[in-house]
Amino acid sequence: MNYTNAQFRSIINGYDFTSTSARDSYFPISSNEAPLTDKATVEAIKAFQTYFQLKVDGIAGPITMAKAEQAMRILQYNLNLVIKANLPVNQPFYGPKTVAAVKEFERRYGYSVDGVANLPVRKRLNDLARQMAA
Repeated sequence: MNYTNAQFRSIINGYDFTSTSARDSYFPISSNEAPLTDKATVEAIKAFQTYFQLKVDGIAGPITMAKAEQAMRILQYNLNLVIKANLPVNQPFYGPKTVAAVKEFERRYGYSVDGVANLPVRKRLNDLARQMAA
C-alpha cells in the first residue's frame, strides 16, 4: 500500500504514536500532506517502528508502510469481528469509519472515547477477537 502522507499520519495518530502536542481538532484524522519529516512525525514514526520491531530510522519507507497496512487490516478485522463494525476489508485506512468503530468499541468496553486505538484498547480488542475466533 502506498499511503499518502495524510493517510500515514492518520494511522500513526490512530495508533497513538503521535505526541499530544502535535494533535489538532481533527485528531486522529489528518489532512496534512506535508512531508513526513517534521520532528513530531519523525518521532511518531520511530515509536511505530519500535513497537512493531522494525528498523528504527524515522522514515516511512516501504517496510514501515507495509507494516502500517498489515496493522490496519488486523485492527479493522478485529473491530468487524468483535463489534460487527462492518468496515470494508479492502480499505486499510484510519479514516472516519475506523474512528467511529474504535469509539463504539471504547464505549462498549468502558474506555475513554476518543477514537484512538491506543495500546490498552488494542490489547483488549485483540484478546476478544482471539476468543471469538477460537
